[in-house]
Amino acid sequence: MTAEQKRQMVCDKYATLIGRNIYNQNLRDYCFKKYSDGNYYSDCSSSICYSYQEAGYGFGNLNTAGIYQSGKLTTVDADIAAGIPDISRLRTGGLLEFAGTDASRPLKIGHVEMYCGNGIICGHGSGRPSYKDIVAYCKDRYNSFAPGGWRKGLVCVRRYIQDDVVPAPEPVKLSGWNQEPDGWRLYLGNTGEPVRDSWYLDSDGTWYWFDAAGIMVSSTWYQYKGDWYYLGADGAMVKGLQASGSKWYYLDKDGKMATEPVALTPDKDGALQYPGLAE
Repeated sequence: MTAEQKRQMVCDKYATLIGRNIYNQNLRDYCFKKYSDGNYYSDCSSSICYSYQEAGYGFGNLNTAGIYQSGKLTTVDADIAAGIPDISRLRTGGLLEFAGTDASRPLKIGHVEMYCGNGIICGHGSGRPSYKDIVAYCKDRYNSFAPGGWRKGLVCVRRYIQDDVVPAPEPVKLSGWNQEPDGWRLYLGNTGEPVRDSWYLDSDGTWYWFDAAGIMVSSTWYQYKGDWYYLGADGAMVKGLQASGSKWYYLDKDGKMATEPVALTPDKDGALQYPGLAE
């Protein structure tokens, strides 16, 4: 179940309280169970806390100050301006905490409403739980003043059910030959790892050497286990005669530079051949 689905379940639970519960702080535990007189009772904070509990995501039956102080919830950067939050930063189930009349409370917090989505909040004042337009309600609270002279506007927004963590996309795994700014690399299969510090025999029977950085070596001599090899401009291991500067070298059928005398014989067309090369 996604975070948004969980939060919607909370709002659906609160919907059953709309117009039903009677405000009473002393009987706030009778939010979803009937009191002996057959009525349901709650206040602003208990109606929200118990809705979370009924949905299976309870964080305790806290008062408004407890909701602000609880480490189980986080404060949302809601960018509150003139008492009105940036609605795009809110999530369904978000708890909007407003200043009240008691200066001894943290940040003078004394009331809470819950965001239901689509610009609507639900809450429980001295009457019965109801729905309100968030902008109109926040503006009205902001323009209302407590006897002590402070505004009763929105103080902060708290969140309990956090957004889902979206997994990072799998990195693209290169495969096969790939020309890059520093040269050619060859990636094996779908591992995303290039051939490094090793020979590679291509499907056409051509050998290539890749350095420790995975770059194909080309146009140079390379010594491997005491033998010299020449890697051409295309990176392929050269076999046969190879000019280097003003000298000629012979590379046998394994690509190794010959260091012993080599017998070259002309074929019927006069081309010089080394018998071992064709073996």
